[in-house]
Amino acid sequence: MNNIEKNIAEWIDYLSMPQDKLNGSPVCPFAKKAKYKIIDLADEEVLNPDFSTAEVILYIVDGSYSFEQVEQLSIKYNKQFPNLVFLPDSKHRHSHINGVQSNNDKYNLILCQERSGLQAARDRLSQTLYYTHWDENYLKEILAQ
Repeated sequence: MNNIEKNIAEWIDYLSMPQDKLNGSPVCPFAKKAKYKIIDLADEEVLNPDFSTAEVILYIVDGSYSFEQVEQLSIKYNKQFPNLVFLPDSKHRHSHINGVQSNNDKYNLILCQERSGLQAARDRLSQTLYYTHWDENYLKEILAQ
C-alpha cells in the first residue's frame, strides 16, 4: 500500500467512526463498507468511470488546484455524466458537520458514485436523524449534486 492509499484508507476509517457531536453517528455511515478505487486524474484526461469493481471512485486531482477549480471539474463531469454524481473534496476547503471535519485535507479529490445508489443511501439517511446535524447551506450544497 502506497502513501496515498494509506492516507485515503485512514480518512475512510475516520469517516466511519461514531462521533459524539453527531449523536454517535459517523460522518459517512456507508464509507467503510463501500468498495472504492483510487485513480490519479491527469489534466484533461478523458474519464471513463467503471464501477465493475468499485462503488466509489476517488479521482485525485492536481494538488495545486483551488477548491473552485476542483468544484468546476465536478460540475463539468456532473453535466457530462448525468447518471453519476461527482462531489468535490478539496484540501483547500475544510468542511464540517456539526464541528466534525468531513473533508480529507491531504489531497484534492473528486468522489464519483452512481446517482441511483447514492440517492438510495440519501433516502435511507433522511428517514433517520442523520441530517439534523448538518448546516443547512452545506446540506443544500451536497444534496444539490
